[in-house]
Amino acid sequence: FVQADSSTSRKYGGTGLGLAISKRIVTMMAGKIWIDSELGKGAKFTFTIKAGIAREEKGEHGSAERDDSDREWTAALKGKRILLAEDVDINREIVISLLEPAKMEIDCAENGLRAFEMFEASPERYDMIFMDLQMPEVDGYEATRMIRALGTPEAAGIPIVAMTANVFREDVEKCLAVGMNGHVGKPLEIDEVFNEMKKYIVK
Repeated sequence: FVQADSSTSRKYGGTGLGLAISKRIVTMMAGKIWIDSELGKGAKFTFTIKAGIAREEKGEHGSAERDDSDREWTAALKGKRILLAEDVDINREIVISLLEPAKMEIDCAENGLRAFEMFEASPERYDMIFMDLQMPEVDGYEATRMIRALGTPEAAGIPIVAMTANVFREDVEKCLAVGMNGHVGKPLEIDEVFNEMKKYIVK
């Protein structure tokens, strides 16, 4: 695939890499993926895969020990406030669903500019920011720079964690260079997300 216009990612967010990643995953799962597209009307992607039925694996002490641990840290996160900067609706829904057990308050911004404006208006409200990198208007890198440039104690101290499918070392280093504190890869792993929150906002 190719993008018709390089300005697409700036205006609408994303790089289109999801299509290439999807094709590789489907192929690895002995499936097929195809597209039906008509200019001006849209596109429909369809795929098939071969999948088995997962079996629950329990450790020496079963799942009780893990359940107790989960309840402990979700209780510690209850009431914390997160600013989620993510331009894709389904991705926002996934994050909200993952964090639902912790009963956190989550405010969403559809682009980096909106995230900056929300933080600037109420910097004391947020305990942490999850920042997508590829967003329209203002991307995650620039939004982070703008927040840090506010020069207030809240702007300097707020933990900002990148969320992106770009997980190479240079990508992580770029995130840190603009002032982010951490990095989680997409697709999101719940343990990785909670580890970042426990690192920065659980007292």
